[in-house]
Amino acid sequence: MRIPRWVSGLFVCVYIGLLSWGVVGHALKMPSVGNAFGYFVVWDMFCGWQAYDNRTHIIGEDSQGNYYEIREPWGAFQPFGNVDRVNYDVSNYLAARHIRNVLKHSDHPPLDRIYVVQEIWAKQYNVPDHLWSCCFLEPRDKMSYFNLRAICTEDGVPIESNPDWFTAQTLKTIADNPRLRQQAQSAQPYYNTFFNPRTDVGSAVFSGTPGVGVSTN
Repeated sequence: MRIPRWVSGLFVCVYIGLLSWGVVGHALKMPSVGNAFGYFVVWDMFCGWQAYDNRTHIIGEDSQGNYYEIREPWGAFQPFGNVDRVNYDVSNYLAARHIRNVLKHSDHPPLDRIYVVQEIWAKQYNVPDHLWSCCFLEPRDKMSYFNLRAICTEDGVPIESNPDWFTAQTLKTIADNPRLRQQAQSAQPYYNTFFNPRTDVGSAVFSGTPGVGVSTN
């Protein structure tokens, strides 16, 4: 079945027009592209790309102060490339289940604590040596940052949880800035949840009655 030339031309023109409309609307922040349909015509290819690579290390500590690397004795599953599956859990949601599964199927001394450590480094150090020499004049000195994500018991139950490296850096920038720290302490939450709309006081606050307030202390 042969498709008429004008149909092909019409399809190409409509397609290019939609892409142009999406790019211009996204650049000008038009409300018409801020919906589910607009996602298909907005140039948003690298929206989740990060400049840092991530690895998760799980370390066990026994009562004698010895440390062991907790890895699958049958070999790590690598769904894409040469990266283990545990490294795809950037939110650390499945760390406890992974720890229990590995310890259940491996022989090990009694453990007191299990540490989940996040390693971060710039992705530019992942390039081959010949590309590094072509793009960078400085020596190849890889610098890794380590962040303690969680501390678990011997059966994988988390007893301490910390934010990831990116969130921790954001919180540190606020804590190191006196102006932002003062504004955060004196600011009021936009959505107040310390009242019950069914009570008289809550109804008055919800309806905007002057002279009535709710203490959050």
